Amino acid sequence: MQRGFTLIETILYILIIGMILSTLGLFLNHLLQARAKTLASSDLITAARTIQDVLGHAARAAEGINTSTSTFGSDPGILSLNMVEVGVDPTVFSLTGADGQLQVSEAGGGNILLTTDEVAITNLVFTNLTGDDDTGIIQVQFTLEAVNTSGSAYFDYEQSFETTLRIPLD
Repeated sequence: MQRGFTLIETILYILIIGMILSTLGLFLNHLLQARAKTLASSDLITAARTIQDVLGHAARAAEGINTSTSTFGSDPGILSLNMVEVGVDPTVFSLTGADGQLQVSEAGGGNILLTTDEVAITNLVFTNLTGDDDTGIIQVQFTLEAVNTSGSAYFDYEQSFETTLRIPLD
């Protein structure tokens, strides 16, 4: 009676264990990639929601559009609103740089950042769609990009958003 494994059996066992470990490694790598993309997209969606909420609130509190100090149809755009409340008139939305963060300035005061360092706006375009009626319509298009400080391609993520603001005209 012979005890132990033959060379062929040992090689087969090593190959089977190697294939199982290799499959497990690929699965874990895929799981980490999915987690990184989910975190990046979550940051972008949170930033987009904040931007849309603040723009919408400002539009509801506005009484007109400063077309002379706004930049429409080009990137980076600037939106200046005439506000009902004197303490925040005018309210100006702009970028900190070409691919920067969105900031708002109220009544010529200091700039307040609406986005964090983890997110950059790579495209910000305001389009004036106002017609002949008594409501100003501004279309806002912006692209958010996750700022990747790790150097890993897993954290690269970009998404475009669009919203429309209705502003009463004085």
